[in-house]
Amino acid sequence: MGGVLTSAPVASSWASGRLDTFARGTDSALWHKWFQNGWSGWESLGGVLTSAPCAVSWGNGRIDVFARGTDSALWHKWFQNGWSGWESLGGVLTSGPAVSSWASGRLDVFARGTDSALWHKWFQNGWSGWESLGGVLTSAPCAVSWGNGRIDVFARGTDSALWHKWFQNGWSGWESLGGVLTSGPAVSSWASGRLDVFARGTDSALWHKWFQNGWSGWESLGGVLTSGPGAVSWGPNRIDIFATGTNSAMWHRWWSAVQTVRLHAKILTAPNVAVNTSVQRMREVYATGGIGVELASTENLNLPSLNIVDVGECVRGQATAEQNQLFANRNNAGANDVVVYFVQATDPPFNGCAAHPAGQPGAVVAQGATQWTLGHEVGHVLGLNHVNNNDRLMTGNGTANITNPPPDLIDTEVATMISSPFTQDI
Repeated sequence: MGGVLTSAPVASSWASGRLDTFARGTDSALWHKWFQNGWSGWESLGGVLTSAPCAVSWGNGRIDVFARGTDSALWHKWFQNGWSGWESLGGVLTSGPAVSSWASGRLDVFARGTDSALWHKWFQNGWSGWESLGGVLTSAPCAVSWGNGRIDVFARGTDSALWHKWFQNGWSGWESLGGVLTSGPAVSSWASGRLDVFARGTDSALWHKWFQNGWSGWESLGGVLTSGPGAVSWGPNRIDIFATGTNSAMWHRWWSAVQTVRLHAKILTAPNVAVNTSVQRMREVYATGGIGVELASTENLNLPSLNIVDVGECVRGQATAEQNQLFANRNNAGANDVVVYFVQATDPPFNGCAAHPAGQPGAVVAQGATQWTLGHEVGHVLGLNHVNNNDRLMTGNGTANITNPPPDLIDTEVATMISSPFTQDI
C-alpha cells in the first residue's frame, strides 16, 4: 500500500466498503489514505505526532482521530464535511491512545499514563476528565465496542501476554488471555459478541485470537511486521488488517467469509447428469449472488426399497414415511448441511423434491433430472418459491424449460438464501 510509516497504521470505517487508514510519516505528521471503490494516494493532515494515531467513526461521514503530541497530551482532529484543526485534550500519555464508540456522538479514549495504568476519557455532550482503570501496561491499549454500552479494552502486560478489561454496566477486572506479544494489540468486531484480536508475535508474524461464545487459541497469519497491527471491520464477516512491513510501507491483509451451502451427495442411483456437473452448474448460478457451494462428501447408499421414493404431494414441511427413512442417512453431515439423495425416481414422478423432515435439510433428485435441478431443489431448501418465469432458476415450469442458461437469481431471492440457516459462513 506504499508510504513510509514511522508508526503502526490504524483504520476506521464509516460505511460498508469504506476504509480510512492513518499513520505517522517521516515528518511526524498525520498521513491519511482511504478506500472507496479504489485506493487514494496519501495525504498529509499535519500535526506533530509522538505516537501512533487511533481513529474511529461513529456515523456516516464522521471520523475522529487522536494522537499524543510533543507535550505528551492527547490531541484530537475530526472530519465532518471537512477536516478540523487539532485540539488538545490534556493528560500526560506514555503511549499512543486508543478509541472506541458505542453510539452516535459517544467517544471513549484510552491511553497508558505515567504510572503505567490504563487511563480513560470520554465524550458525551462534552469531554470528561481522566479516570484511572488500573493495570500495568507495557504497550498502548486498543479498544472496540460491539454494542450499546459495551467496550472491550486490550493491552500487553508485564508478562508480555494479552490482557483484557471490559465495560458493561461497570468495569470488570483484568483477565489474562495468554500469548507472547512483541507489539501492542489491535481489535475489531463485526457482530454483537464477536471480537478479533491481533498482535505481532516473537517471530514478527501476525497472530490472531478471537471470541465467539468463548476464546479461541492463537493462530499465526504470517507476514513480517515491523509495527503493531491495526484492524477494522466494515461489515459482517469482514476484517481488514494493516501493519508496517520491513520496507516501512503499509501492508494490508483482509478476511471475508463466503456465504456457502455445504452439500453431501448420497447416491442410490447414478444420475444421467453427473453429480459433479450438477454441482458446477449450481455454483455458476449461486455465484451470481455471492454464494459458494461446497460438495463436502459423496457416498453410495444401497437402499433398494427407497430407490423409487414416495414423496407424497412434495409439500414443504410435510414428509412421508419413506422420506423420513431416507433422510435419516446423514453420515458426515452437520446440522445445517444440505444432503441430496440421488434416486431412480420419485412417486409421483418429479425431477426432484425438496420436502424434508424437520431438522434434516435436504432434497431428492431423480435420475432423469436436468443440470439445473440440483440448484433449483436446494433453492427450495433455502426458502425459495416457484416463479412463473423461465429465465429464472426457480421457474415452476420445469428446469428443462429454462430459456437463458445459466438461469437467474434476483436480489430478493439471494437475500432469502443468505438469511437461511443452511447458508453458512465458511
